[in-house]
Amino acid sequence: MSPSPLSRAFAGLTGRSRTAPAPSPAGQRPPGRLVWCHVAGGCDVETLIELARDMAESHPVTLLVTGLGEREAIHDESDGVLLFRAPPVAGRTAARAFLAAWRPDAGLWVGPPDNAPLLTTLGTACPTTLIAAGDDRLAGADRATRAALRLVAEIWVGSTSVAGAARATGIGPSRIRVTGPLFAPPAPPPCIESDRAELAERLAARPVWLAARPAADELPHVLAAHRAALAIAHRALLLLMPGEDCPEDAALAERLASQGFSTASRAEGEEPADSTEIYLTDRLSPEEDGLWFRLAPLCYLGGTLTTGTPVQPAAPAAALGSAITFGPHGEGEAATLARLAGAGAARALADGAALPAAVSELLSPDRAAELAAAAWTEISEGAAVISRLATHLGTQLETGGAI
Repeated sequence: MSPSPLSRAFAGLTGRSRTAPAPSPAGQRPPGRLVWCHVAGGCDVETLIELARDMAESHPVTLLVTGLGEREAIHDESDGVLLFRAPPVAGRTAARAFLAAWRPDAGLWVGPPDNAPLLTTLGTACPTTLIAAGDDRLAGADRATRAALRLVAEIWVGSTSVAGAARATGIGPSRIRVTGPLFAPPAPPPCIESDRAELAERLAARPVWLAARPAADELPHVLAAHRAALAIAHRALLLLMPGEDCPEDAALAERLASQGFSTASRAEGEEPADSTEIYLTDRLSPEEDGLWFRLAPLCYLGGTLTTGTPVQPAAPAAALGSAITFGPHGEGEAATLARLAGAGAARALADGAALPAAVSELLSPDRAAELAAAAWTEISEGAAVISRLATHLGTQLETGGAI
């Protein structure tokens, strides 16, 4: 049985040759099938690597990627190739020269239709699929954008509301497909299984939650939340993964002790005792991140209650079965966090004052499991969408768009 799209995605990229010389001289079209993929937003290189890899299982293919800048080619060991080029500049002459050089067999537009002339070029050249996550550029689209959208073979949308916006532009219902988000789930961080098993046995009877890299300014909110947790479950344990600007471990432990908390430190070789209320993880051992996300049914994402501080990504917690709560400042994680919250897979907080109540509620095993299951579904759906898109594009390559 072949591995599922999600299991392949979680296998990570370590077994691949990530960069290699382009398979043909710069600017020259490689032999075989070629899909022109223009990224207008909402897609990263890892997602395109997964798409090329899925397609390569049945169709040796090159993805010509525009919109992400020019960079080295990526050559997957299973023969999926990504070439990165600048899109043609405005004007028919440049567009014709670009198409004559690359001769795409199928097209993919990811993101809002924010460049009607370029979308027209792509839609005219080959059967094209457009992936639209939101309706911000579909609702109220101007005449040129509407005309370009009519050239698209299919539009894939993330919700029924976006589907309605697509229909309002004049796209027939038969050309609209409601799917999930297009993104490749990152590989979850690993851990040493013997460490996980030993700590899981030690903590089996205790409510455990994780504060993942909170900033120093967030510590008062985190500690207030843990006091609330201890008030309802006196054996609750906080796994504290200190953020970059938090005090060094010795000073942090002293500060916590001065506030009445019993602590232990992983960096000092200590294990959490029955009386330990806060366990400091080893900030110099990020390779242990997977251990803490696996042990904690609930995770607060650090950096989301402040501005200008690094934000802990949501994917490791979601992939490893931890319920998620976060503040109003997602920075680069904002789109992922909004998607998780919208799917009922994470708890969004208006401010730090809301963290104690959220932690107290989500320490309930049933409530935490509900959010964790929804987060798993949401984050794993992207791999299934990539697989369906690969099959769809493969069919277009075989039939010339007659699907």
